[in-house]
Order: sequence, then C-alpha cells, then structure tokens
Amino acid sequence: GQLYGDVLYFATEAQAGWTHSDPRPLYFWGYFVGLNGLWLLVPGALLLDACCQLSAAQRGLDRPRHKAH
Repeated sequence: GQLYGDVLYFATEAQAGWTHSDPRPLYFWGYFVGLNGLWLLVPGALLLDACCQLSAAQRGLDRPRHKAH
C-alpha cells in the first residue's frame, strides 16, 4: 500500500508539471525527491527481502525427500 501511494503521489505531481513542489533545487531534490524517496526504498527493500525469503523457503520444500529405510 505504501508503494502504491508513493507512486500515485509522484505520478500525479509529475502529471501536474511539478507545480505544487518548490522549484529550488535543494528543496525539490532534497525534500521532495530525497525524503519522499525513502518511502519507496524502505518498503521496496522489505518487499525484495520477503520475496527472497519466500523463494528460499519454496526451494527447500521443492527438494526431493530421501526416504529412510
């Protein structure tokens, strides 16, 4: 949900021509892009980690089991 909200936030602002953001480079790149970008990076990193953990668990379940006689 956080990723969707941030993409929507950036997309609507881009579509509006960045009219609601401060045009000064420090504010635009530092505050608007940098600080809001953290809300894309952190959930993205957590999602990537979750996918890696899930695929490792699935690989463990997909291995053929050796029957002990």
